Amino acid sequence: MKIKHFISGILFLLGMSAALAAQTFTLAVIPDTQNYCDYRYQTTSDPPFAINQADIYYRQMKYIAAASVKNGGQIAFAVHLGDLVQNQGTQQSEWDIADKAMSILDDTVPYGVVPGNHDYDKAWTDETDSQTRVDGGSMYNTHFGPASSHFSGKKWYGGASGNGLNSWSAFTGGGQTFLFLGLELEPSDDSIAWAQKVLDAHKNIPVILVTHEYLSYAYDSTAPGTASRLEDSYRKGMNRNTPQQLWEKLITKNKQIFLVLCGHNWNGDESESARTDTDDAGFKVYQLLSDYQGRTDLKKFLNIDDGKMREGDGWMRLTEFDLNKGEIHVQTYSTELNRYEKDADSDFIIKFDWDWNSRFGK
Repeated sequence: MKIKHFISGILFLLGMSAALAAQTFTLAVIPDTQNYCDYRYQTTSDPPFAINQADIYYRQMKYIAAASVKNGGQIAFAVHLGDLVQNQGTQQSEWDIADKAMSILDDTVPYGVVPGNHDYDKAWTDETDSQTRVDGGSMYNTHFGPASSHFSGKKWYGGASGNGLNSWSAFTGGGQTFLFLGLELEPSDDSIAWAQKVLDAHKNIPVILVTHEYLSYAYDSTAPGTASRLEDSYRKGMNRNTPQQLWEKLITKNKQIFLVLCGHNWNGDESESARTDTDDAGFKVYQLLSDYQGRTDLKKFLNIDDGKMREGDGWMRLTEFDLNKGEIHVQTYSTELNRYEKDADSDFIIKFDWDWNSRFGK
């Protein structure tokens, strides 16, 4: 699909409302939903279990839709960080759940998705290094590719790469146009070249880059207090780039990219981390990890044993942008527990330390 250069008329195309013209808006961030889709933990399974995991996913999306700009709220765009499903291309029912869940946002909130390692068609263990490999994007493309009902014909959807696994969209928040740039797992050189073409066609537009695997919850031993970039090998030997190579080849070379979001990495309750780096132009790039699939508070509250419920408490990120103040308030909310998490990793403010016109001006 050709990259469409429609910035001149984008505010009209997106139908900017009075709410969007305000200085504040919220970006909803949906981390790994794989446990909610797991076919083994639905009430339709045999035998029936005590809770329908899919309902958690549905309630998350209903919350986002209800809080959308279209419905009088603040949410102007949503991103899914990948791992929509649990069992790759082997279980159609899981893709049906993901389809149904994300459809709740259709025609209400513009959104973007990226494939995670669980969203590829197949997974296997490579005998040479005992590491998991993944490949094949047919199931992802069928359900979330450019021709899917979620994106085909949507005015805010910009297009996808040739393999359908990378995409971009445009949205307006706080009177400012933003670009969502979603990249596949460990993107290839071709995918990075495609992303650069998108950026070149839309210069001076602030960009939020989303990819499933990027940061670790663990710290970089060479930079205490800073999350490390992952070195996983799901695509090793397949013309892939590690997160560090993605930083070097694309992110640091484009001052438009000010925010990077990812999921994938977790260890029990350790599911959030961040790092800030300076790009080649001297501007800061904020990089955030969130993945709550290991949370177990809901299981404990309902007194459900491990054999009848997967982990996950309905947590997601609600990031409120205030362009007048020059900041992002990052918050973490659970639809199931009906509460915000208030620790320093879950509720914090990012202050823009750049002049907006200097970074994004013409």
